[in-house]
Amino acid sequence: MPLSNTILMFRRQFCKLPFGVVSKEELLREGLQPELMPKHVAIIPDGNRRWAKERGLSPEKGHEAGKKVLGDLCRYCSKWGVKVLSAYAFSTENWSRPKAEVTFLMTSYFEGLIHDFMRYGMKMSIIGDKSNLPNSLKEAINIAEETTKDNTGLHFVAALNYGGRYDITQATKKIATKVKDGVIQLEEINDKLIDQELETKYLEYPNPDLLIRTSGELRISNYMLWQLAYSEFCFVDKLFPELDEADFVAALRSFQRRQRSYGGNKI
Repeated sequence: MPLSNTILMFRRQFCKLPFGVVSKEELLREGLQPELMPKHVAIIPDGNRRWAKERGLSPEKGHEAGKKVLGDLCRYCSKWGVKVLSAYAFSTENWSRPKAEVTFLMTSYFEGLIHDFMRYGMKMSIIGDKSNLPNSLKEAINIAEETTKDNTGLHFVAALNYGGRYDITQATKKIATKVKDGVIQLEEINDKLIDQELETKYLEYPNPDLLIRTSGELRISNYMLWQLAYSEFCFVDKLFPELDEADFVAALRSFQRRQRSYGGNKI
C-alpha cells in the first residue's frame, strides 16, 4: 500500500479527541497548582534491563515492561495537563548493546505505542540521527509523524539514536556552513540562533521544565545537554518499569515547590 494511503487509513481509523485534563479541583486535591504545571517533562527511563535481570528475564522483556510504563506516562501527562513529554528512547551509545536487544528496540519497541498515539489524539515526533535506522522503522516513524501532526493532545517526543553532544555538534556544523556561505555573520551567532538549529527546534516548548530520571542514577547521560540548562531535576529511586502515577504526581509536586530563578536572584 502506498505510504499516503497508509497515512490516510490510520487517520480515519485512529485519530480521535485527546484525553481530557483533570479538573482544577482534582489538581488542588493532589496538592498541584494548574498555573505551575510544567509544560515540558523529559524522562530518562533507566532500569529496564536491571528490572529484567532481577527477575531472570531477558533485556527485551524489561523493555516490554518499560514500554507499558511509557504509554502510562503519556496518559499521566495528558491527564495532569503537561503539553510535551520527551523520552530518551535510544542513545547514540546504545548501539554497543547486544545485537538482540538493539534489534528489539529498533523493530518492536514503538509498535504498540504508535497506535496509542494515533488512537488518543496525541502528536508524535522523533528527534535524533535517523540516517542509520532500519528502513522499516523510518517508514513507521514517517507514518506516525504525518498521521498525528495535526493532533492537539500531548506531544510525545522520542529521542532515538540521539545524544546531546551530537545535537550541539550538528547545530554547530549548520551554523558554520551558513557563516562560510555568507548567509549570516560571525557576530550574529547567539543562543537564539543555536536554539533554531537544534533537533528540538520544531517543538512549541523545546526546553524541558522538569527532567525525571529513574533507577536512582544521578546523571543526565548526554541527554539534551543544551536544552536542560535551566531544567529542574527529579531522581526517582525506582527502576523504570516500577514507576507509577503516584511517583509522577510526587515529581510534579516537587517541581512546583521550587523557585526557578534562571540564574537571577530568588525572591
